[in-house]
Amino acid sequence: MFSSKNKLDYNLRYYISKNAYKHYRVLIKYKDFQSSISKKISSYKGTIYNIIESAKLISADLNPRGISRISEYPEVEEIYLDEYLFLCGMSVTAANRVHFSDKSKLSGTGIGIGLVDSGIFPHPDLTYPSNKIELFVDLINNLHYPYDDNGHGTSMAGILCSSGLSSNNMYKGICNKSKLFCYKAFDKLGKGFASDILYSIESLVKISKVNNIKILCLPFELLTHNTFIISCFDEMFNYATSNGLIPIVPSGSNLNYKSSIMGIATLPNCITVGGLNTSNPIIKAYNYSSGGPYAKLSKPDLSAACMNIMSLNSDNNYLSEKNGIKTYPNKLDVPYKTFTGTSYSTAYICGLCSLLCERNPSATFNDIKALLKVACDNVEEIPDYLQGEGIININKLIP
Repeated sequence: MFSSKNKLDYNLRYYISKNAYKHYRVLIKYKDFQSSISKKISSYKGTIYNIIESAKLISADLNPRGISRISEYPEVEEIYLDEYLFLCGMSVTAANRVHFSDKSKLSGTGIGIGLVDSGIFPHPDLTYPSNKIELFVDLINNLHYPYDDNGHGTSMAGILCSSGLSSNNMYKGICNKSKLFCYKAFDKLGKGFASDILYSIESLVKISKVNNIKILCLPFELLTHNTFIISCFDEMFNYATSNGLIPIVPSGSNLNYKSSIMGIATLPNCITVGGLNTSNPIIKAYNYSSGGPYAKLSKPDLSAACMNIMSLNSDNNYLSEKNGIKTYPNKLDVPYKTFTGTSYSTAYICGLCSLLCERNPSATFNDIKALLKVACDNVEEIPDYLQGEGIININKLIP
């Protein structure tokens, strides 16, 4: 006899059987009748967080009884636990051994970049002489104005769009005239629910045509082998690429052993970027840049510098609202600081992709991926499973 319990994933069934928690944040995969299921969730005193229409998912908080009753509806396919993903000295151009001022006048003009991260601090390099923060949506604390209580998102924004105002152009962003469309889906500890991230990506895709958003900067990783969550991102990346967007992710922070790469970094419909240590004359692999290969895919696709990268500092204690009234940050004592991690190699490649999209407005995901790979130089001392095609030769990419 069929049991609706078969619709619950193993981990969720286990915790409910042990009476472990009074409430669970879950992902409900449905076939149809989304509005009907949403009403049922409310009737069982549940809370709906996100509805991700393109993937037919509802993120909700429900008690065990509510989960059991919802699972009985034929419109519901499966119910899973929601999972967390994690945000995984010189300028980024110097670290990657390029000098853009000598090579190109491209600046990312007219290109929108979707950033899903911990927020953006209103740093002077992002707000003057023009405001680069075109959209800010806060899924964590529901504030209406930009802030960053972790600092990661601000450092990403700096690599992309910093004006270099506070450094006499020394730490200027790769695509400093692009616009940022930021969804804050990660909290101050650098954790973000899969459902919030999927909702953020879908929302960015929906507004991409009007705002010419071409790049999805997704500097985070999934540190589990949850095949359902991975399949949701696979579906979402397909949705993004079919609408002309380019999802770019880091290889991850596992030790650089062979086949240590996992999660969303293994998906074919995104550009996966590994990290390199370029601090010394001899380029080396970064110790915490996950290695491929994965199945028959060559992952990571390519690599870039990720150690001791100078970018924008932020005031992590600043909140942009108090009692519903906008507040303004104090001046930073130190406008820049150094960062390390594969997120920073990812931001660099995102910036290059913005330049390519400016030069080639009709370029598709496959076009951009091919252009990047052809422009790579292999680093002889590093195995291919860590560097992919290698490091970008800017002379080949932007003649």
